Amino acid sequence: MLTRYWMVLPLLPAWLLPLPISAGQSSCVQPQVVIDSKFVPGQVWSYKTRPGEESSTITILRVEKTPKLGTIVHVRIDGIHFSNCTGGPSPDVLQHAPISRAALEASVTAKVSSVSAMPDYAAGYEDWLSHCGGVYTITADRVVAADDAAFRAGLGCH
Repeated sequence: MLTRYWMVLPLLPAWLLPLPISAGQSSCVQPQVVIDSKFVPGQVWSYKTRPGEESSTITILRVEKTPKLGTIVHVRIDGIHFSNCTGGPSPDVLQHAPISRAALEASVTAKVSSVSAMPDYAAGYEDWLSHCGGVYTITADRVVAADDAAFRAGLGCH
């Protein structure tokens, strides 16, 4: 099982909004942890998946807010199937994906459970913070599709 989160930073499409930096600042805007009325760390949700990934789930990792981006929900997406044209291993999980609350709201279908122990997402989250990471504003199935395409492109697949 390959569980590395694949991140593509060189090209920021319009649906991946970067964290804003205020004039005169030399670092990223630091998001603040917030309590959300619907999304709580540890919840596991079903969502509108890509075909063939119907058992895939989203785990809520962290909920934050910035003045310009609003609420950011950090999620883990399990049960995905990336394509590997080389025949090698393929990711079956996105360990960390920051998504706008509105995009997540449009994605989820039902809360299915809660985890007793939170998955480790520290490395992905710290990497996101250190790169003034963006926020997906597309639905979760499209996040998976975009990351799958980036994975295939990184391998030279067509």
